[in-house]
Amino acid sequence: MKLKSLILSLLCLIGFAACDSDNNDPVQEENSNGNNKYIFVAYSVGSEGVESAPYIISTNSLSSGTLDLSKGIETDAYSFIVQNNTLFAAVYGFAGQGPITPYKLNSKGAVEQIGNKINAVTAAIYGTVNNNEWIGGGFTGSSTSPNATLFRVDAVNLQLAGTNSIDLTPLAIDNEWPSWHGVFQVDNDKLFIPYVTSPDNGDSKHKDRANILIVNYPELTYKKAIHDTRTGELGSWFGMQGLQQIEDGDVYAWSPAAGVDNPSAFIRVKKGAEEFDQSYFFNVEEKSGGLKLSRAEYLGGYKFLTSFFVSDEQVGQWNGRTKLAIVDVQNKSITWVTGVPEHAQMSYKQKIYVEDDKATAHYVLKDDNNKFFVYNIDIASAQGTKGLEIINAADVTTISKLTY
Repeated sequence: MKLKSLILSLLCLIGFAACDSDNNDPVQEENSNGNNKYIFVAYSVGSEGVESAPYIISTNSLSSGTLDLSKGIETDAYSFIVQNNTLFAAVYGFAGQGPITPYKLNSKGAVEQIGNKINAVTAAIYGTVNNNEWIGGGFTGSSTSPNATLFRVDAVNLQLAGTNSIDLTPLAIDNEWPSWHGVFQVDNDKLFIPYVTSPDNGDSKHKDRANILIVNYPELTYKKAIHDTRTGELGSWFGMQGLQQIEDGDVYAWSPAAGVDNPSAFIRVKKGAEEFDQSYFFNVEEKSGGLKLSRAEYLGGYKFLTSFFVSDEQVGQWNGRTKLAIVDVQNKSITWVTGVPEHAQMSYKQKIYVEDDKATAHYVLKDDNNKFFVYNIDIASAQGTKGLEIINAADVTTISKLTY
């Protein structure tokens, strides 16, 4: 079965666990009281112990205590994007339509819907641009229906700002069709979209290369595709991770290199360039003693919070066991995080929020007792401390912070 169809079937079986936002930095508004709250999206426990309805919940502190879903508000959405101090909740419509509902904190710090629903195609990928827009991308189609839609959401005026259709035929190879993994701003005039290819039947013959589609912004038009055969596929399906432009302007991308002989690695596109930098290659599989990375999120500077599969048998499993490290892509170093236990990988990507001062990262995990905790990680020392517990939840999919 084609990879996309297989994963969609798995989604139905696991109860549509939601995906979390790509950019979690809150934007201070002129009418803000200067207060803030941490925001989560968590699923209630259904009658058979699986995910039921998603709730938006909030708290003032992550250091200790408990947070119950009963204090939240229910939503019908599947994906959640934070931009312009607003939480956008997007329905994952398999028929191709995904209405988007904006939420904010009111003057009393309570979550409430604002404005009207925004009508858009289903956001199979999404990512923020600057501090006032976010980009969504629809389903990638097939060789008989090769066009895919990209759209811009105005996060200030709460409306669509533009759409464009892109023919993905140039990305196809050997009867394999592309699927994209996320969309990321690079400079002020480009979007980088990591993608993979897969056939209608069987497995891909091209898992041993990294692929990026480059799109012009704000036009949302096709520019070019670039490839690197030194590692494997970038990011993960519906993960909105795998690539990041850092503070110095360089772009780093990472691959688990699952199911291929190539090593798991970080690779780079230099600032202003549109080709992979062949002079840079960080083989994290070798550096870690033979472990492949699972996912990564940018912390600031040259550091990424990176999860590693604890054994070869875990690689490629949606719920394989992982442990955390801070990877420095400049020094090519790996520092294992202490105080955070090994744990089963949660759906799609890391659930993480990094404070504005880049000193602390808040990381959500599900422990071996099926309890959800926030671990507060001191980035400088790579030391984690157990904090808030989220109770009566079947899954936690989003963590961020909003001001009010």
